[in-house]
Amino acid sequence: MPDTWNGKTLPDRNPTHTNLHYRLYDRRTGTLLSFNTTNSLDSLVADVLRTRDENPTAQIVAVEYDGPAYR
Repeated sequence: MPDTWNGKTLPDRNPTHTNLHYRLYDRRTGTLLSFNTTNSLDSLVADVLRTRDENPTAQIVAVEYDGPAYR
């Protein structure tokens, strides 16, 4: 069954496995809450949810970078 959004069929696409280098910050304070490199959106989402649970008052913002946190 094709994916649809707002009544329109989305084109078929192939999954990718691009490395995502990201850091999670509290938008209000600028505090770094988490960072990782992954090729899985599931992993990123799990990290956001875990970080939210650990920092319930934080306004989490994700920033993608061009390389990992460590060299």
